[in-house]
Amino acid sequence: MDITDVDLNLLKVFDALHRKQSVTQAGDLMGLSQPAMSFALSKLRVLFDDPLFVRTSRGMQPTARAQQIAEPVQRILALVSNEVLPSSGFVAEHSERQMVLCMSDIGEMVFLPRLMRVLDERAPKLRIRTLALSPEQLEEGLDAGDVDAAIGYFPRLVNSSIRNRALYSHTFVCIVREDHPHIGDRLTAQQYQAAEHVAVQADGRGMGILDRELALRGVARRIRFSLPRFMGVPFLVAESDMIATVPLAVGRRFAEIARVRLVPLPWAITGYDIHLHWHTRYHHDPANRWLRETLIELLADFPSLGPVED
Repeated sequence: MDITDVDLNLLKVFDALHRKQSVTQAGDLMGLSQPAMSFALSKLRVLFDDPLFVRTSRGMQPTARAQQIAEPVQRILALVSNEVLPSSGFVAEHSERQMVLCMSDIGEMVFLPRLMRVLDERAPKLRIRTLALSPEQLEEGLDAGDVDAAIGYFPRLVNSSIRNRALYSHTFVCIVREDHPHIGDRLTAQQYQAAEHVAVQADGRGMGILDRELALRGVARRIRFSLPRFMGVPFLVAESDMIATVPLAVGRRFAEIARVRLVPLPWAITGYDIHLHWHTRYHHDPANRWLRETLIELLADFPSLGPVED
């Protein structure tokens, strides 16, 4: 193969096919018709002297040769996009770009108000869209450039092409209604186990750490309400004698919007780290870098919030 035979657009087609494993979906990503994609694929097969993608019941699956060159092709495209081609630059003050963030409902409650205030001051036309994705969906979204960054607890996100930075650690706290008849400023282990609980059950979330920590101590909660999200928790607690165990930052937010107060747990429970994630391909992208730096700055004082008063 001679490098003069290589068309950069063909590499973009290859990358789209590798990520989508569908001629139609890859064509949608590239803005090309299915016949045009099929023609490009035939040229790729000649160029590499390999079928590259084989049609199966699970879509267009890459051959061993395609798997071998997939990551180098991604690096080449990222290098050309970020460091070779002239950039129009990114001016946050004037940008009308939509940035996509993946975060849980915790993130929306805790991070977005802070981010909104910063954007109002520095990037008033910038638009934010949030998504809640599984680790598998998030990995694909970051890889495809459909997601600019993710904030949260994603222990299964281990793709070596995805970078991350630890932001701060979440600890846990109990919330009870302001005028709870039996629980004062402190909560005993007996009270914790005797009380009815509102619990959030979400696979892969930090709350799984709480479940494991309680199980290690032989603590069983009497769960009255089990919810998939956090938003309903403070309102159930505020209208009952039930209690809930939530991340500290979430508990503080709940105390601002509902008639609940914070009470320390009877035990020292191990917390979990919140990370910022982004894809290596967009590490040097000006808009992505500005977003990351902004998020790191506005979350920098979270560790200084300290624990709830004991």
